[in-house]
Amino acid sequence: MAMRTSSRVDYDAIAHLYDGQPYRGKTVDPELLTFMAQRASSDRPSILDIACGTGSQLVASRPVVPDARLVGLDRSLGMLCQAQPKPGDIAWVQADAAMLPFQPECFDFVSCQFAFHHVRDKSGILCAVLEVLRHSGRFVMRNLCPQECPDWLYYEYFPQAHTVDLEDFWPPETIVATMEATGFSAVTVEREHLRFEQDLRVWLDSVRRRDTNSQLMAISDTAYEAGICRLEREMADKSAPQVRADHLCLLTIRGDRGGDG
Repeated sequence: MAMRTSSRVDYDAIAHLYDGQPYRGKTVDPELLTFMAQRASSDRPSILDIACGTGSQLVASRPVVPDARLVGLDRSLGMLCQAQPKPGDIAWVQADAAMLPFQPECFDFVSCQFAFHHVRDKSGILCAVLEVLRHSGRFVMRNLCPQECPDWLYYEYFPQAHTVDLEDFWPPETIVATMEATGFSAVTVEREHLRFEQDLRVWLDSVRRRDTNSQLMAISDTAYEAGICRLEREMADKSAPQVRADHLCLLTIRGDRGGDG
C-alpha cells in the first residue's frame, strides 16, 4: 500500500465544530501530574503537546504547572486558530510532528494524545521527540488500540473503520519496539479496557453527526451510510435490542530519555 501523504481527516474543515463535540472536555493530564511528582529538577519545566488540536489539554493542565513553559503543536492551522484565544499563556506552533522546530533537549515532558495514527512518519516522530527531550524527560502517548477491541460498536456497524484503523494504528508491540530501537528507556504499556452499555437510540443520534468521530470521517460515504441504515432498520424493529454491550481498549505508552543520553 502506498504511503499516505496527508491525514484521512481534514481537521481544518471541522476546527470550528471541534470543541462542541461530545467527549472533548479535558481535565488535568494525570500522566503529567505523575511526572511532575517524580521530577527531581527545580528548573522551570517545559511541556510540549503534539497534535494539540484546539489546545484544551494544555489549558486544563495549566493550573497544576503554573510556572511551566507550555507549547502546543499541530499541523492544522484551523485547530490552532481555535486554540489561540484560550487562556493560559501557551505558545501555539504549526508544524509537522516528525520535524519538530525546536532545539535539542528543550522539553521535560512531551505528550501525544489520540493522534499518533494520523502521523505519516511514525518512526520520524519518535526520533524527533527523543531529540527534543531533556535527559530524564518523558514521552507519553495515549490512543485507541483497534487490535484489542474488534467488538467496538463503531467497528461492528462501520466495518470499514476497523480496516482503516488496522492500517493506520501500529500495534502496541510495534510502538514499543520502535521506541526502544530509537533510544527510549523504561518503555511501558498500560491497557485500559472499557466495557459499558450503549443505548443504541442515543448512539444513533451521535453517529448521525459524522464529524464527532474520526473513524466515521475516515471511511467512504457508502460505508458510512450503510452503517446508519443498518442502525435505523434495527431501531425500527421493536424486537431488536435497544441496548448493547460495548468495549473499547485504550493504550498509554510511556518512554523516558535516559539520564546518560
